[in-house]
Amino acid sequence: MTICTEFAPAKINLSLRVGPLEDDGYHPIDSRVAFADFGDVLVFEPADQLYLEITGPFAGELPVQDNNLILQAARALARTSGISKGARIQLTKNLPVSSGIGGGSADAAATLRGLNRLWDCQLKLSELATIGASFGSDIPACLHGGWLRMRGRGERIENLPPEASFAAVLVNPGIAVSTAQVFGRFDQRLAPEQFGATEHQNDLSQAAISLCPQIADVLQALLEICEGANRPIMCGSGATCLAGFSSQDGARKAARDLQENHPNWWIQPVTIGQAPPL
Repeated sequence: MTICTEFAPAKINLSLRVGPLEDDGYHPIDSRVAFADFGDVLVFEPADQLYLEITGPFAGELPVQDNNLILQAARALARTSGISKGARIQLTKNLPVSSGIGGGSADAAATLRGLNRLWDCQLKLSELATIGASFGSDIPACLHGGWLRMRGRGERIENLPPEASFAAVLVNPGIAVSTAQVFGRFDQRLAPEQFGATEHQNDLSQAAISLCPQIADVLQALLEICEGANRPIMCGSGATCLAGFSSQDGARKAARDLQENHPNWWIQPVTIGQAPPL
């Protein structure tokens, strides 16, 4: 029996510039992206029908429903490929839900990759990206991986030269933040007329903080512990934040110290730009 395993890493927006809402209902973005060595894991095996089982630390926050991005991805791939096969999909949900680090999009991308192999669809990456973009703006980036720049709605991907990986700590205050609500609050503020990828800037930060003030607490806690290197940033639409460190030991120590002072926060030391082997 063939079994396929896919890693779905956390997506990290190292910068995120957002333009004003356009007539098509979307905001143009310009973002530098890399991926962490921590994320969800999906296992695919043949079955008569399509099944999804969810385990892991955050399984309780993600009920199995028809609108789950994993099931959407599976059905979209089956339609495009003319496949009538099923699959049993097992998701280990290690990433917090609605946390700004692309967990759902990464899971959908992993599903497209995994089922493309399991069902022997033989679709190219560009074809999978087109399928993914039809129901998730971040999915093409999660399919490509590596170091990249996202533009347009997120579907315009430019691969960037690999950079040195670096140690970091991801922190979430334990609060799910709605991406739609963050963009809605952003629209109530003065959106920038010009935008482009800029180091360590996230145009959604103030909108997200106005909806979830705890994000400011996380950023302040990271600022006090991040060795004075790069300023902490909010990831995506929040509420997860990131701070870089000069070493993995430094990141792990910072994570332990933060966890001691904030036992209810989700805190994870990671390496950005280096995915682990499956």
